Amino acid sequence: MISPKPLLSENAKDFIDYALDVIKTMDGAPEHNLDAQEVVNQKLAKLKDYVDVLAASYHETVPKVSENPVDTNTAQFSGTGHS
Repeated sequence: MISPKPLLSENAKDFIDYALDVIKTMDGAPEHNLDAQEVVNQKLAKLKDYVDVLAASYHETVPKVSENPVDTNTAQFSGTGHS
């Protein structure tokens, strides 16, 4: 079960731990029968869920960008020191 954690780093650690488990499951792919392929596909689907949790955690952590910044200056700026 995927349970989001309050800290981004905890969600990242869960993702990495599970991704390593998925990679181990994928070892020996050329010899996989249909059952092994199904297990890998289920784990890959769950890994996508972990990515979604990680992405949500990231977006909750980063500062929000104001759509109407106060420092907007509409005057032209030549950048050369001369006008």
